[in-house]
Amino acid sequence: MSTSAPPADGNNKLTWMLSSLDIEGVRYSVLISGDGLRMAHSDSITRDEADAFAAAVSGVQSLGKALAAMCGDENNRLRQNLIEYDQALVLVTAAGQNAMLGVCATPTADAGLIVHRMNDLASRLGNELTSETRRP
Repeated sequence: MSTSAPPADGNNKLTWMLSSLDIEGVRYSVLISGDGLRMAHSDSITRDEADAFAAAVSGVQSLGKALAAMCGDENNRLRQNLIEYDQALVLVTAAGQNAMLGVCATPTADAGLIVHRMNDLASRLGNELTSETRRP
């Protein structure tokens, strides 16, 4: 990811929602629609990088949903993903109907605190974080 501040993005009007995730260890956060499109992103990532992150998170969520049926019955909902890398943590949680929050953090970040903040944000703003299902 880039090390310089990203340029201002006039299409990033929901960034204020993500400010509660600006805590120690969080590199960036992205609000993602259920179909993998970036809805908002923190100021610490460029729009292009946020779009790529959103698409990758959508793929992870898809795999998680496929595994849910193997680990329970048809009512087994996917709530969160945690992926641990040598150099990062990626955390994803449901955020309203058909939307999700994705966070990239340092490997030493307090994952419990980050998940708590993500869940708090999702519950407080659930209606605003809901994304309509896109139709062709």
